[in-house]
Amino acid sequence: MSLDALIDQESDAKRTAIAKQVIFIGNGNDAAAKAIVDIGYDGEGYYPITPSSEVGEVVSKAIAEGSADMSFVVGTSELAAISVVAGMAIAGGRAVDVTSSQGLMLKAEQMPAISGMGLPVVLNLATRDINAPLNIKNGHSDLMATLGWGWLIFCAPNVQSVYDLNLIALRVAEAVNLPALVAYDGFHTSHANRRILVLQNREDVQAFVGSKPSRVTVLDVDHPRTFGPYMNDDLINTKVQLDEKFKKAYDLIPSVFEEFHELTGRLYQFAEIYGHPEAEAALFILNSAGEAAKVSVDKLLAEGKKVKVILPTVLRPWPEEEMRRAIGSTPRVVVAERASQYGAGNYLANELGATLQRVGRKNLLISRTYGVGGLNFRGEDGIELLNLGLNYPNVNEDERKLRGYYGAWPGDPNYDPPQVFTPLTTEETTFNQEGSKIDFKHLSQMPARVGKHSACPGCGIFTNLNLFLRGIDGQVVFLFNTGCGMVVTTGYPFTSFKTPYVHNLFHNGASTATGIVEMYQRFRAQGKIKEEITFIVVSGDGGDDIGMDQVIGAALRNDPFIMLEYDNKGYMNTGGQLCYTGFKGERFTNAPVGNLGRGKKQHSKDIIEILRGTHAPYLFTAAESNARDMIAKARKAQAAVRSGNFVFGKIFSVCPLNWGSDESKGNEIVDRAVKSCLFPLYEIEHGITKLNYDPEKSGRKIPVQKALEIMGTAFSHMAKEDFAPILQETQEETDRRWQRLKELDTNPKL
Repeated sequence: MSLDALIDQESDAKRTAIAKQVIFIGNGNDAAAKAIVDIGYDGEGYYPITPSSEVGEVVSKAIAEGSADMSFVVGTSELAAISVVAGMAIAGGRAVDVTSSQGLMLKAEQMPAISGMGLPVVLNLATRDINAPLNIKNGHSDLMATLGWGWLIFCAPNVQSVYDLNLIALRVAEAVNLPALVAYDGFHTSHANRRILVLQNREDVQAFVGSKPSRVTVLDVDHPRTFGPYMNDDLINTKVQLDEKFKKAYDLIPSVFEEFHELTGRLYQFAEIYGHPEAEAALFILNSAGEAAKVSVDKLLAEGKKVKVILPTVLRPWPEEEMRRAIGSTPRVVVAERASQYGAGNYLANELGATLQRVGRKNLLISRTYGVGGLNFRGEDGIELLNLGLNYPNVNEDERKLRGYYGAWPGDPNYDPPQVFTPLTTEETTFNQEGSKIDFKHLSQMPARVGKHSACPGCGIFTNLNLFLRGIDGQVVFLFNTGCGMVVTTGYPFTSFKTPYVHNLFHNGASTATGIVEMYQRFRAQGKIKEEITFIVVSGDGGDDIGMDQVIGAALRNDPFIMLEYDNKGYMNTGGQLCYTGFKGERFTNAPVGNLGRGKKQHSKDIIEILRGTHAPYLFTAAESNARDMIAKARKAQAAVRSGNFVFGKIFSVCPLNWGSDESKGNEIVDRAVKSCLFPLYEIEHGITKLNYDPEKSGRKIPVQKALEIMGTAFSHMAKEDFAPILQETQEETDRRWQRLKELDTNPKL
């Protein structure tokens, strides 16, 4: 749509609306956050994931600045975040969340529970493909997974509708006691900046949404009730109730749409129909691609072709009669979906087919999968699909070969990817030393297992990893949790690694390693594998928040591999969001510093001390500033693993980009963190604690202020007068933990 047409549309909306509206410039995530703040929710549960992370960042900034008053809880995983939201709703609060892709999958077990308990929460879904190899771009496989979970589903094709449908979704959800999902396209909408209209006064937003309806809560101690009880066979009646709620929503939605129309001048319907009323071909398509297809319709109409596009606004409840009316007598309908279901047909094609079949309609449905993995959908793509409908079954040979995948390509059968690295041999990576003394000069000749990568200048991950690996002999297999270390080294199908490598999602490295090690031990016992292999799981960027349960499980089983965490104090791969290993007062994009905000509210999580309780045989901390200590611990870690034991190591890792620090001062920053005891160096071997470096004994211990002031803008504010109380509290907590370590070092029986 041209800028002039957009301005005309805005003028029409303002003229016909009964409420004052103002222009708002932002992307889809900004629009969702604006709606959340304007509604005035009681709370948000949050966990960062691309491309939806910005919503929580904008909301938390509003809270920090004092322009929003709500509870904001960063969970330790997507499941934790949606469970926080469920708890808020059970307690009678209005609660909201946001997610994408695999994050939604991790929430999956909670999603039907929320609908079954009738909790009217709202979840914004910036759609992204569920996949491997990892792809962070737009796809609707996550959205399609929700169709049977008992949630209302609204589809927002543009930035304006993201804002609008958030208001509408909550209104309907609370009226029928069902949760609601607002789906908008990842990147295509979540990151597309547009000028839209928003209600000028929050009072108008809150009047439209209405007062929070009275409902039973767990806080009513005078009338105690049970939520989520054990139902057994009676559960079928809950499903009947869900169905009745959907029927009620179906009857209610048109009036809510009309009321919103009167308020804003913008009219929504179950499905938008754009094009010729007697179309000979139609394109049924969701969200941003449907917006692009309107341009296709305009061009084909100008050529005298009768076509139209159908854009659903509501998928649940399924508006069967409205879908039949939208299709009308159109003989051929191309149903295009950003998802692929391996069965009798694709998701929405099946639903439309059943809708038409029930009344004996003979419209021909032509199913096509498009845009999976974030491939753009442009006007010319809409023209091709509409022409497919007009000309079917006369299609080209490539169309027939690819069996319904529009935009896929067959590839080159003769392509033979080059070998990027020559595999390292056991001999050239083995520098075993006699006795306990380590020849550090000899180990400097250890060949690197990691080659070129695209990490930011000054990144500490690979400085630490390569240093640690100098102490590791022989063959190595790497497993990486999702994070910067993975993202900058695995440009599929190429790699930075000269060793075998596995990535299996954000937090699953530990459990995946367990499975691999089990098979390695089995096949080695059977004589099928002769080579001794050391398995190393690399985590960081919050991977041991979301994956803490799996790390603990591996420690409790005493699985023989090394788990190595590069502790960069945040979720850096998704843009610098809060991680629980961060320091109190640290500035994050979702824990900002403002008039009311004081950054992270908790002291740093001490993973080593948490794992102490598992009685894991060997735990340690290490830092690049103390290189010999790190290499010695690598030797000890490998020896422990070869003896059949689990090892966990935590390494302090600088992140100049998100810390806002000088990329040339990484080693100095690490050195100050160690000397201030913000990151003490110690090891726990079979329960016995040993300090490896005591800055007090050498007279080199410094105040935490001296460390924080050099660590960059994410930390330096804590060294200033305005943050004196937090600085003092951090110093006291650091001293407390340090004194405890000294006592443990002095008394091995503790």
